[in-house]
Amino acid sequence: MNFVEWTADMSVGSNALDDHHKMIIDCLNALHPMLESDAPEAKVLAVMAKLEDFVLVHFSEEERDMKQAGYPDWREHKKLHDEMYDVVFSLKSDIERGEKVDAQRLFQLIQNWLVTHILGEDRKYVPFLTSHTAKPVGQWKRSNGRDC
Repeated sequence: MNFVEWTADMSVGSNALDDHHKMIIDCLNALHPMLESDAPEAKVLAVMAKLEDFVLVHFSEEERDMKQAGYPDWREHKKLHDEMYDVVFSLKSDIERGEKVDAQRLFQLIQNWLVTHILGEDRKYVPFLTSHTAKPVGQWKRSNGRDC
């Protein structure tokens, strides 16, 4: 049995983004039994590395879609993504350095964030993704000149 179950109310109206969310949930479900059984840290690290890589892809594509759909609060949403990526990267780095990580805390943190984020923050942009009248927001440049 999976620890986190995908439900229809998690849908954001985009098959690609929904599939991303499902993949992240799959990572969490793979991680959960490892955390309850004192699995070797190498296995936990492999799942964390996959989660980190996939989160980067997902965040990038979700942010692009929000901008293209004209979602006005995409910058604030991006800040949340940046904070979550920092958490995932930090936890993965701790494991790589051989530090003992509280596995249950790790799982709970990621699971709570994921479900809260999808059901709370991601639901806010759904009307923009599903509306055919939304206009893209202007491109925002970072101080280094690169597009976001």
